[in-house]
Amino acid sequence: MTEHQWKELSKYFLDNGNRKLSTEEKEKIKLVIDQANCLNELLQVAFASLTIDAHR
Repeated sequence: MTEHQWKELSKYFLDNGNRKLSTEEKEKIKLVIDQANCLNELLQVAFASLTIDAHR
C-alpha cells in the first residue's frame, strides 16, 4: 500500500470506529495523520489516539 492509502485507511477507521472521541478531536487527529511523513509517524499517531480513548 502507498502512504496515501495508509492515511486514508487510518482516517476511515477513525471516522467509523466505536471510539469515544469528539468530532473536534477526530479532526485534529486527521490533520496529524495528513502531516505524518512515514509509516512510523502514522503508527505513533494511532497509538496516541488509542491512549486518549482508553482514558475515558
